Amino acid sequence: MRAPKPTPRFLPTLTEVVQPPNPPEPPPQVPIDTDAMVAKVMQAVAPHIENQLRELVSDLVQEQLRELSPRIQHDLEQMVRAAVEGAVAEMPHPRQP
Repeated sequence: MRAPKPTPRFLPTLTEVVQPPNPPEPPPQVPIDTDAMVAKVMQAVAPHIENQLRELVSDLVQEQLRELSPRIQHDLEQMVRAAVEGAVAEMPHPRQP
């Protein structure tokens, strides 16, 4: 068995206390002009939103027109029928001998 190593006569010791560095100070907060920011964002997205809105409205109008078309045709046919019947009723009748 080995004999344990003798303890050194001088042991290093910590004699200085080291402090962690101070964190950097955050930059000062500049107040944000929300109105200007909103205006800038709206200016950037307005063309895209306008195009999407135009397509959406067009699709909705086409859908409504498809749904209303049979009713419009029926109503138009009824108006034409009434006009023709009225015109026929006002025509002079030929005399029978």
